[in-house]
Formats: sequence, C-alpha cells, structure tokens
Amino acid sequence: MRPFFHRIGRIASGVNHAAVTVSEFALLVLMLITAYAVIARYVFHSPSIFAVEISTYVLLLVAWASVGWVHKVDRHVSMEALNLRLTGRWKKTADAISELTILVFCAVLIWAGSNVMITAFERNYRSASLLKFPVWIAYSLIPIGGILLGLVALSRFKRIVLPSSDTSPKE
Repeated sequence: MRPFFHRIGRIASGVNHAAVTVSEFALLVLMLITAYAVIARYVFHSPSIFAVEISTYVLLLVAWASVGWVHKVDRHVSMEALNLRLTGRWKKTADAISELTILVFCAVLIWAGSNVMITAFERNYRSASLLKFPVWIAYSLIPIGGILLGLVALSRFKRIVLPSSDTSPKE
C-alpha cells in the first residue's frame, strides 16, 4: 500500500508542477491579450471582438490548472484560527477530515464536470459569440482541475495517515 501512495505523491507533484507551469504561461498570454485589446480599442479605435471571450477561456485555464498546486503549497483558504489552536491528535484528525472532504468534493467535480463536458461534446455546444468556440473544451477544465486537486489531497491524506513511513523528500 505504501508504494502505491508514494507513487501517487510523485505523480501528484509532477503533474501539478506541469499544470502550474501551463498556468503561468497562460497568465502571460492573458496579459498579452488584455494589452492587445486595450491598445486596439483606445489607440487604433478598432476593438477586438474576440479578446474578451478568449481571455475568459484563458482565465479558466489559469484557475483550474493551478488549483492543485495552490493546495500543494498550502495557499488555499482555510480556517487558520481553528488550525492554530489545534495540536496533536486533534490537528491530525481535523487535517484528515479536511483532506477527505476535499476528496469527496473532487469526486463530485470530476463526475459532474465530466457529465457536462460529455453532453456539450455530444450535442456540439458552441459559444454564442462569433467565435463559436466548442464549450466542451472549457468544460473539460472542471474534471481536470478536480483530478489535479484530488491527487494532491490524496497525497496529503497519505502523509497524515501514514506519517514518516516514507523516506522520500516532502512534496
């Protein structure tokens, strides 16, 4: 069982590192699109009809691709007032419950997001704009984000339940 969790931890770390790198690049693209839209509108008086929609999709990519990494580096929203007061067994129990709750949330995200994505793909849903972007691509980011977050939550849960059984460096 321990090699399985060790492998999950390594996969979670590697996949989320790649995803956050994609997210960083997408953030750069978002900045360039925004600068282009502002210059086109206010300097050349020729506003872009696609900039807002494309930047929305890029922003979705940034958010969903980085969700696992944010949890991995412990920068998510938490109840710090409670966490700081808990120690020992109580803290360990609260952390385990937290990670299990996140795993349930991820399972719902993956299931519901996949259903929405499959429906949009099968029915060929497209955006209502002139771009006619296939929305299943944007919807696919929901289960992908759920998988990224779930891998990290599973890895963290392993560290809580099976502490110091692993001699590898902390993820």
